[in-house]
Amino acid sequence: MRPLLLLPILLALLLPAPLHAQAPPSTDLVAAGDAAWARRAEGHRGGQAAAGPVDEAIGAYEHAVKEQPARLEAAWKLLRALFFKGEHVARSREDKQRVFGHGKEVAEAAVDRLAQVALKAGGRAKLDAMSPAQAAKALAGVPEAAPVILWAGVHWGLWGDSFGRIAAARQGVGDKIRRYAEIGIALDERYDEAAGHRLLGRLQDQAPKVPFFTGWVDRDKAVSELRRAVALAPDNDLNQLYLAEALLDHQSAKAAEARGILRKLIARPPSPNRAVEDEKAVADARALLARNAG
Repeated sequence: MRPLLLLPILLALLLPAPLHAQAPPSTDLVAAGDAAWARRAEGHRGGQAAAGPVDEAIGAYEHAVKEQPARLEAAWKLLRALFFKGEHVARSREDKQRVFGHGKEVAEAAVDRLAQVALKAGGRAKLDAMSPAQAAKALAGVPEAAPVILWAGVHWGLWGDSFGRIAAARQGVGDKIRRYAEIGIALDERYDEAAGHRLLGRLQDQAPKVPFFTGWVDRDKAVSELRRAVALAPDNDLNQLYLAEALLDHQSAKAAEARGILRKLIARPPSPNRAVEDEKAVADARALLARNAG
């Protein structure tokens, strides 16, 4: 064979393969996390879950976030798994503080990345200067925007609950949750069974009225936001539970309606895909009804 004919063969052997020809990682960490997440109800007792499956999911998503920090899917799924651990696995206040404290750190890093992806120039500072409607418009082109923003609000809220509501309110936690909820609603009010309305309604229901910090708290708005959540997603147990609780706490004339909501919720079988979450909601509904038997 002539030397000139050998040259292309030698070059092909010596040069690195093009990027698109490189073998993919042996394990897709997000897919591994999803598989573990799907098993989160294994070994549960009512609304209390076993740690193993969700810890496996958290581990996979944590690695995915470290290896692919720009992959926002991994970030919001990590936040979802941490929420589940804090709500359905952690028992003590200290454990919940640790889980949700980590969650809010993951959340803020994810929102920073989201701002960089959506805005590029200006990043997070530019996003924070926008109104909720402007922020939603700027983020609309990023599919992961709604889950990142709304799970961020959830983790701030649950961290505030575990830390202490009055102290959290004085640190501006309520303002942050309200902003995230309003951006989430503007992005997609139907996302995750009306998560934005559920989050904003729960905040308006539960946030303490602290002068100079949470003067915006409006108990009637709590009811209206939760009614909207129920209208959009009537099969979501938390939408029903939170509406009933807000009615009992703030609109005593609607107590009979609230008790009717709770009785229907208790009679409803849990969803196979949300066994732990729904069983906890039913247990909470029973306890709430018992305290407000009328």
